[in-house]
Amino acid sequence: MDATTIPGRIGLIAVLLFSGAVAHCPPARAVALSMAPIRTIEFGDPDAKPSNPQRRTAVVTAVALSPDGQRLAAGGDDHVVRLFEVANGRMEHRLVGHRDWIRGLSLAADGDTLASVAGDHTYRLWQLSSGTSVEAPHDCKNPLRAVAFHPNGLQLATAGFCCPARIYNLSGGELTLEADSPCRDSHAITFSPDGTKLAVVGAAGTLRVWNAASGVVLYDIPADVRRLRAVAFSTDSRQIATGGDGGEVRLWNAETGQQERALPVRPAKVFCLKFMNDEDLAIGGSDNCVAIWKTSGPSLLHKLCGHTGSVTSLAINADGTILASGSFDTTIRIWRFPLQPTEKTAAGTTLPAR
Repeated sequence: MDATTIPGRIGLIAVLLFSGAVAHCPPARAVALSMAPIRTIEFGDPDAKPSNPQRRTAVVTAVALSPDGQRLAAGGDDHVVRLFEVANGRMEHRLVGHRDWIRGLSLAADGDTLASVAGDHTYRLWQLSSGTSVEAPHDCKNPLRAVAFHPNGLQLATAGFCCPARIYNLSGGELTLEADSPCRDSHAITFSPDGTKLAVVGAAGTLRVWNAASGVVLYDIPADVRRLRAVAFSTDSRQIATGGDGGEVRLWNAETGQQERALPVRPAKVFCLKFMNDEDLAIGGSDNCVAIWKTSGPSLLHKLCGHTGSVTSLAINADGTILASGSFDTTIRIWRFPLQPTEKTAAGTTLPAR
């Protein structure tokens, strides 16, 4: 094919489009420079494929970062939580105990207590520093999809399939609050950073927000006609972002429940949302990329590409300088902010420019 002729150019573009080579490239106006992660961590058992060609490395469906950004926890469909050192990507511990797909992870404010939920109906607590179980698993009677620590580090909330939203005290696992979810299939749950609100979303497309102390419903919002998969509060607790199978990420006033703006994400489905500060929102989904939006504009700041599967989960450290993205491509990518432009080496690999 002669790419110097007009028919040749058209043919070349067609090949690229149908091969998917340019399907997820960010628009030139959104990203001025190529960006690369500072590290790519392979998830799962590194000896899985050599020892058994029929096995594959596990996909990643949940990630959590310590407040200082030095430790990473990740879980997936092989029922194991793995702990990594972010600086070198070395695996520190394998946390074994769940008997089904791990769907959610959350780290307490102390940076050492990790909660995990899975399809085996349980939540478990772990100590990161030792890589050990803190106490016996808590049976929640139904498959769980999401977990979130209260900012005080003394309570956690869970949500899942055919079960209400629940808040537990960490000391003894006492159930302190049970609140009906807006649908039978809840996908995400989160506390506001100031600890006053609890939000949940799910298959019905409704955002429900409670008073976290009393369990009183503050409002229900028909946020989408399609399934919602992700919800996040801004770091100042003033905004709520929701996203899922619809064509937009919508931003809501956390006090009034009124919609403030919408971010176009079509055709991708949104699987995860994470505010990096009061205004910058990271969005991961089925386009295999992480989009960083300035919500006050709104404007697309960056599109972080490189994953070859849907981005299922995001985590950010306390000061918003380290972002982790987990994917169905069986890897976790670590991004440092502010992002650095990249340069090509003689071997064709990409390194941060100095």
